[in-house]
Amino acid sequence: MMTFNQYASKNIRIDQDANGLFALVPDQSGTWMTVRCVESKSSVHASRCSCHDFSKKQHCKHIDLVQAYWNKIYPQVETPVVVEAPKVAKTRKPRNGLVRKVRNGGLVKVEQPAPVAAIIEQAITAEVPAPKKDMMSAALTTNQGFRLMR
Repeated sequence: MMTFNQYASKNIRIDQDANGLFALVPDQSGTWMTVRCVESKSSVHASRCSCHDFSKKQHCKHIDLVQAYWNKIYPQVETPVVVEAPKVAKTRKPRNGLVRKVRNGGLVKVEQPAPVAAIIEQAITAEVPAPKKDMMSAALTTNQGFRLMR
């Protein structure tokens, strides 16, 4: 035994007129409902129906039947998920050196931060103070030893 939806899906008639593509779908009352379709490059979508339910709810079983028919012909292709890379802040280009424009039209001096690599290099090449010499070894290499003996 065939349900009415199966009967209707087998008896859909597709045609085209001056207004575009449409499908004729049988209704349980014995009338044929017109479902308008919108074409795109990759698929067709059922958009409007001439039945009373569509005028009330903006959706009806005829739309579902025609859309199921088109989905069999044009299978839905899953779009690949695009992973967005984190946005990198652009480095500011200095205008005429170190100034930027403000709302009232004036220019304000802007201090540019030192590059991180230069700061790290300074930390690596920082001079470590020489170990202090005791008084006896200092006296042998400088003239201070004579002052100590007086």
